[in-house]
Amino acid sequence: MLKSVYYVLNENFTNLYRIFCISRYELLADMRDSKFGLFWNFASPAIQVITYWLVFGIGMNRKGYDGVPYLPWVIVGFAAWWYLQPCITQGCSAVFSKKDVITKMKFPISILPATVCAKEFFNHLCMMAITIVVLLLYGYRPNIYWLNLIYYAFCAFMFVESLSLVTSVLTMMWRDVKKLVVSLMRMILYLSPVLWPAAFSQFPFMTFVMKLNPVYYIVTGYRDAVFFNKSFLRHPAMGLYFWIVVLVLFVIGSSLMYHFKKKMIDMI
Repeated sequence: MLKSVYYVLNENFTNLYRIFCISRYELLADMRDSKFGLFWNFASPAIQVITYWLVFGIGMNRKGYDGVPYLPWVIVGFAAWWYLQPCITQGCSAVFSKKDVITKMKFPISILPATVCAKEFFNHLCMMAITIVVLLLYGYRPNIYWLNLIYYAFCAFMFVESLSLVTSVLTMMWRDVKKLVVSLMRMILYLSPVLWPAAFSQFPFMTFVMKLNPVYYIVTGYRDAVFFNKSFLRHPAMGLYFWIVVLVLFVIGSSLMYHFKKKMIDMI
């Protein structure tokens, strides 16, 4: 187990520049495929947020939660989700999508999930730029607690990286894994406190289920840092649970990567 973890960590840290170059190349390739390029990195999340605001904020007449108007409340939560969702879905095919490369040359396969997470982090920064503009328009001003966003962004990266290590190998074994994950992500959106809070007074079991979801810790953390001036140290139990889940996923993913590293070509 420790040998597999060391293998993945060593391969990723010794190829940091390669991870950066691959993620940058894929990001630029996506921009070249459209006429307006960078514009869509801002427009796509903005359209999504406006849609949810119109449906849930105006259509369902939600004024907000905990004294926070609904639009800034939902856009901060959606900023975290906008990074998590594509990393999880695209992380499934991180290895399979590079089958042409790994069949023709010796390649550090375990870095491929990290390239997906690094690429999507740029889109996350675009979403955060939109979020900050909305917050400023609503009168929220940056303070020292906003620095906690760096910690929660790191949490998000480690979570999706660890999960992608697992799902990318499983997808090589069973192609249906990605379809299952994509389908589940639609459900997880509504089982996460992205569009509404986790507290269900009439259904306490649902509240418990939502808090078991690691996404809860990240989304709630973003809002705590921005709206409620709370440090991540205010939730030690939730933080411990989150990092245990991440560690377990990382160990499982590393073990799978190490065990199947010489069998990937045969699995294509």
